[in-house]
Amino acid sequence: MKINQLTQKEKSTSFENSIEHLHAKVQQWISEIEFVKIEQNFLKELLGEHIIGLCETDNYTKAKLLLNGIEHETGLGNKLIESLKEHKINLALLLENIYLKKEDTFRNNHKLLKIEVNNYIENFKYIKEQVFELVLLVMRSEKEKKLLSE
Repeated sequence: MKINQLTQKEKSTSFENSIEHLHAKVQQWISEIEFVKIEQNFLKELLGEHIIGLCETDNYTKAKLLLNGIEHETGLGNKLIESLKEHKINLALLLENIYLKKEDTFRNNHKLLKIEVNNYIENFKYIKEQVFELVLLVMRSEKEKKLLSE
């Protein structure tokens, strides 16, 4: 029994280090960034069409900064997706036993891309949090004004 368990653990570790796993991970990252792009478009629409007109001076400035941040992150996301697609092609070629001499280079590139993807997603989460806080603040202010006018 212990031999089978050890073998199963070894198989799991082996897959995690395999080119197939790296290839699947890159596809997952691309999907995550594509979803972030949808969220970015939603946040731009939310800020641009619905919030900026309601903002007071301080909040207006913050909303504009957040819009600029989203635009900047969108550009970075597009570049990151291109890098990931190129990396995915290289991994696919490696799977076909082409570029075998460059495997270490591709593995190192994978590690760097992992850091970039994580940083990108963390930056987006921060911007999203800031947008939500601003929207909540503006909504509460509008609700308060509405209640006072009644």
